[in-house]
Amino acid sequence: MGFLNIDNVIKHYHDVEVLKRINIEISQGDFLVLVGPSGCGKSTLLNMIAGLDEITDGDIWINGKQMKGVHPSKRDIAMVFQSYALYPNMTVAQNISFGLEMRKVSKPERETAVSRVSKMLQIEPLLNRKPSQLSGGQRQRVAMGRALVRDPQVFLFDEPLSNLDAKLRVDMRTEIKLLHQRLDATIVYVTHDQIEAMTLATKIAVMNGGVVQQFGTPEEIYDNPVNTFVAGFMGSPSMNLVPAKVIKVEGRLSYQIETKNAGEPLLLPVGRDEMAISKYLDQEITVGLRPETITDPESANHTEGTVHEANLLVDLTEPTGADMYVVTLLGGQEVVGRMRNRAKAAAGENARFAFDVSRNVAFDKASGERIQ
Repeated sequence: MGFLNIDNVIKHYHDVEVLKRINIEISQGDFLVLVGPSGCGKSTLLNMIAGLDEITDGDIWINGKQMKGVHPSKRDIAMVFQSYALYPNMTVAQNISFGLEMRKVSKPERETAVSRVSKMLQIEPLLNRKPSQLSGGQRQRVAMGRALVRDPQVFLFDEPLSNLDAKLRVDMRTEIKLLHQRLDATIVYVTHDQIEAMTLATKIAVMNGGVVQQFGTPEEIYDNPVNTFVAGFMGSPSMNLVPAKVIKVEGRLSYQIETKNAGEPLLLPVGRDEMAISKYLDQEITVGLRPETITDPESANHTEGTVHEANLLVDLTEPTGADMYVVTLLGGQEVVGRMRNRAKAAAGENARFAFDVSRNVAFDKASGERIQ
């Protein structure tokens, strides 16, 4: 059994089943991110770990101890909320130490703990201010300080960065990552932002409709999504999902994909999972292409990848500084590729595209499940 074990957990609200047999196990020191669209059940699951919501069936274990029926105050967890939940009439120092005071910790110990945490979070100059005198980022640091000061077994974060602007969100993401590395703490973190999930997590649970669609490391989920939902949800820009037909050309399996060039389909060598794909010969499937695997020939990974080149009509270009996103139409779908900023690609003209076919992922057209 892992340090945190979520075992066959079900949650009903009246006749509605919002969580459907959730099974997740992580080790001590893991950073688990629960990610998914609004309404997928991730916050409900976090609240059940915290003891703020009752489990309908199943169980949750923390460090070998069963949590069902255990009061939140007895679980040795600390929670950071989206809304900060600071006491407006207390100073920063008082907010941080309030939980310790309720547990009858002595004043010298409280002061030592506040000093340690405020130094770690770089909020020492703010200790005598009230929450109304702080920026959003500073308030979030105080909320984190209140959790850190307790040194709990598990930290729970409920979308802590969603109220911050884009730049501050990136800065705070870095702070949380560094904090995890320093403390080697066990963290469960809820977000709908897949970039936060990819950058922070050691383990990710992608949720949708009350079901864990996939659980694994960020690399496993990004490179080997189990279905089209995970493929389309994880990644920015997301994976291109393109209709294709499996055919054989000169004895080699290929994906035949329609293009805007009349009568000239794109023939991509399969390059991966060929034995599984062979069962779909002459059938329609869905091919997943990550934007970074579609580039200009000079940027293509000729050393590690298997590169196939083709001329395609460019619909749109989006320069981003270092890179340029290039949009073309494949299988009737807009497909985004990622090229060098100075690549020879212009809207309305043909350009040379390079596809790293060793990283393509194929999905069953009807079920959306990965073919492997």
